[in-house]
Amino acid sequence: MAVYIRLMNQRREQIVNILSERERVTVNELSEMLNVSSVTVRGDLNFLAEEGRVVRVHGGAALAKPSMRQEMTFASRQRHRAAEKHAVARLAATLVKPIDSILLDSSTTALAVGQAVKASPTISNVTVLTTGLWTAVAIMDSPNIHTIMAGGSLGSTSGSVSGPITREMLGRYNINKAFVGALGLTLEDGLSGNDPLEIELRQYIVENAKEVIAVVDGSKFGQTGLASFARIEQLDYVVTESSAPAEMVEALRERGVQVMVAAVEP
Repeated sequence: MAVYIRLMNQRREQIVNILSERERVTVNELSEMLNVSSVTVRGDLNFLAEEGRVVRVHGGAALAKPSMRQEMTFASRQRHRAAEKHAVARLAATLVKPIDSILLDSSTTALAVGQAVKASPTISNVTVLTTGLWTAVAIMDSPNIHTIMAGGSLGSTSGSVSGPITREMLGRYNINKAFVGALGLTLEDGLSGNDPLEIELRQYIVENAKEVIAVVDGSKFGQTGLASFARIEQLDYVVTESSAPAEMVEALRERGVQVMVAAVEP
C-alpha cells in the first residue's frame, strides 16, 4: 500500500508539472501520457481540484493560478459536487437532536452539515464547536445554534485552525458527535487527508469524540490521501450519497459501520 500511495502522489505531481507547461490538458491526453485509465486521471484531477492546485474545465483541467488558489482551495471545493455534498449534509443533520453538542471540522461537507442544521425547523438549542472559520461564519447568526470557534493557527487558504492551542481548547469540551470530512476513504486506510496539521487535529478529534460521523460524497470512496486519521473501526457512521460504490457500502456495514445513503436531487 505504501508503494501504491507513493506512485499515486508522484503521478499527481506529474500532472501538475504537465499543466505548468501547458495552458490546459484533456483527460485522454493525460491518460496516454501517464499510461493509466481515464477513470484514474479523473480521480487525480478531482483530488487536485479539491486541493486548489488545478481547475476542472470541460474534458480536462488547467493549472490554478497563484492568485486564484485562496479562493480555489475553499470556495471552489464548496461548489465541487455541491448537490452531492448538500444531500449528504441534509441526511447527516438528521443525526443532530435538540440540545445536542456537536463538532464540525473544517471540511466543506461539514460546513454543509452546519447549514442543514441551521435550516432545520426541528433542531434547536444546539451547540456547535467548529475548527472551520467559514463554518462559524455560515451558522453564527442562527438563534438556534450556539457557535464556538476553536482558536489556533489559522490556515490562509483553508480557513481551518490547527496546532497545540486548538487541541488544548478542544480538550476542554466533551465531543459528543464529531462530523468529519476527508479527501479519501478506503477499507484498508480508513479516512485520509493531505494536510499534516489537519490530519493531526482530526486524529485527535476521532480519538476523543464519543461518536464519529464521516460525511463523504461518493467521489471520496477508493481515494487515499497522504496519511490516515481514522480507522474504519473508529467510525460510528458514514453518511454518503447514491454514487458511492455499493460493494464498499456493504463492506463498511459488514465491519459494523452504520452507513446512511442519501438520494441526490437532480
